[in-house]
Amino acid sequence: MFQRKILIIDDEDVICKACKMVLNEQEFSCDHCLSGVEGLERVMNGSYDMLLLDMKLKDMDGMEILERVKKEKPDLYVIVITGYSTLANTVKAMKLGANDYLSKPFADHELIKAVKDLLNNDLLNKDQ
Repeated sequence: MFQRKILIIDDEDVICKACKMVLNEQEFSCDHCLSGVEGLERVMNGSYDMLLLDMKLKDMDGMEILERVKKEKPDLYVIVITGYSTLANTVKAMKLGANDYLSKPFADHELIKAVKDLLNNDLLNKDQ
């Protein structure tokens, strides 16, 4: 079976490294970026199955990245991760196409479940 590729965009290095470590242990291939500009370029020019996207980045708004990614790559799974969770932001992210939303701090098992639920659902749909 092929390895699923995930891009993590978060300006906190500790979050990127922690997510990457947890997901690598689950045999996902992960890249990460600490800037929205670099992350947007990589996701648009790369071949990823999923994006983990922080909403508050130093150089770009996560909602803007989400909107642009979903216009260009509507089938790309996006899980929004944020420490500034509000009902309004959650609703806006979901309307823009986010597939899931995790509030920081989240537990390892919450991240694994969110990622596996989306990617396993994707594999089931491809088999039909």
